[in-house]
Amino acid sequence: MPNNQMLGHKLRGLRKDRGLTQVELATRLGISASYLNLIEHNQRNLTVPLLLRISDILNFSLQSFSPQQEGQRISALIEILKDPIYEHLDFSDEEIKDFYTNSPALCRALTRTYSTYRNIMEDFQVMNERLAQDPLLSSSIHRLRTLLTSIVSFSEILHDNADLSPSERQNFQKIVLEESENLSNTVNAMLEVVSGEGLAGNISDITPHEAVTDFLQSHNNYFPELEEAAQELRREAGLDSVSIRARLIGYLLERHGVSVEIAADETLHSGASYYEEAKRHLVLSVSLPAPSINFHLAMLIGQLSYDTLLNKITAQEKSLSENAIAKTKTALSNYFAGACMLPYNEFLKAATDTRYNIELLQQRFSASFEQVCHRLTTLKKPEAMGIPLHLIRVDVAGNISKRFSASGMRIPKYGSACPRWIMHHAFLTPGVICSQVTQMPDGNRYFSIAKTTSKQNMVYGHPGSHYSICIGCDISFADQMVYSDGLNLESARLPVPVGIACQLCDRTDCPQRAAPPPPKSTTTILERRRNISPGIGDI
Repeated sequence: MPNNQMLGHKLRGLRKDRGLTQVELATRLGISASYLNLIEHNQRNLTVPLLLRISDILNFSLQSFSPQQEGQRISALIEILKDPIYEHLDFSDEEIKDFYTNSPALCRALTRTYSTYRNIMEDFQVMNERLAQDPLLSSSIHRLRTLLTSIVSFSEILHDNADLSPSERQNFQKIVLEESENLSNTVNAMLEVVSGEGLAGNISDITPHEAVTDFLQSHNNYFPELEEAAQELRREAGLDSVSIRARLIGYLLERHGVSVEIAADETLHSGASYYEEAKRHLVLSVSLPAPSINFHLAMLIGQLSYDTLLNKITAQEKSLSENAIAKTKTALSNYFAGACMLPYNEFLKAATDTRYNIELLQQRFSASFEQVCHRLTTLKKPEAMGIPLHLIRVDVAGNISKRFSASGMRIPKYGSACPRWIMHHAFLTPGVICSQVTQMPDGNRYFSIAKTTSKQNMVYGHPGSHYSICIGCDISFADQMVYSDGLNLESARLPVPVGIACQLCDRTDCPQRAAPPPPKSTTTILERRRNISPGIGDI
């Protein structure tokens, strides 16, 4: 195992969590306590055989020692500490890495605190929008003024006219009482608008979507239990035959009493599918491509047949909220469907033989571009691994809706990605695969391809969803992908200088900059120039 300066600190933390002393653990490992002490202080390498024995004794997953996982956590910490709120601190990347190495628990606490801060700021922005534009609030304010004026007027009449008859006084008092009740109801309605129906009361340190992404990243997007379950389904349902759809529909009816209907779009409103649990009936849109129909069928089988397994895997993460658990189970059922439709060994061999030619893999396995890309990132079986890849999905507004990185490339967790990335430029040539060699500010280079995909809305006249899917690897693996053919990967002129995100990039001479560089950027400008056009790009 390569030397990693964080492994010793992680081992020491795990040992203390299990309540073992160095002497006790060293005795069970068959090594001296002094040698274990050197390992925990990163003075000796942690070998693979020794790590395997430690995992058995301390009962932890080897994936928790994954360099990719640690790298992602450090990247997230760097992104956090480059935020303008920490402008006065001016940490370098190396100092942040040392900080994580020496105080990982404190860094995790900082990450959770910052995530909570981001969620609160997003809620604050939503609240500002509601207060500024909500017509209900505007009408409520007008009604509030009217009611207050009415109450004050009738109260003055009661106060200034002592000679009112008892019946007149009673009528005015009744009006004041009714208007007061109306005032109370109006104030309560305004509070509901302002509070956002409990928006501030549900503040979390992480959104359900982020929780799912972190869960998949922590498992390196590989779940051997689901791989085994998918193979079991393939054997039982006979999915090696050509009529996969018929086999899946038959399996649902025979094992779960679920009937399947391929219906016209107008019966589905805006969705592509829905499952009527009470009637045990699945309805799929006739407009769905064949790979999507098969995928939906396999996903429902995973949810119905392997719910216990999904719960078991999800339960490994104790901090997931109820919403995050539901979304994680959905993500795992998607993983199961992919493993079912694209069997591991056969798919890996085809990927290797075709040099990761995604179009050929689509034809071979009757799958969509996005399904193939997802499956390629899950090939992590220790004895049969694929290329370590990164995957990013963005919409036309630049929002990152899916992100995973086993290549080591840093993907922003907060905010938008660098506008120079190929996934953004793919929208200019819809349906065409684009390629790019990028060089990050730290000097690391990556090879990526991107292609747009669309998901139509089932309601006529309503816009569909359009995405760009980007998948890639470290430059050292680029020659194993057919899309690198014809490129001089050694050329110094080929890589495109990109950043992670504008607020994290030190390149001050970038004309596409959409936000100021990090506070106290250390980049030296060798030649003083001035952009005569106004904007953030001025230097």
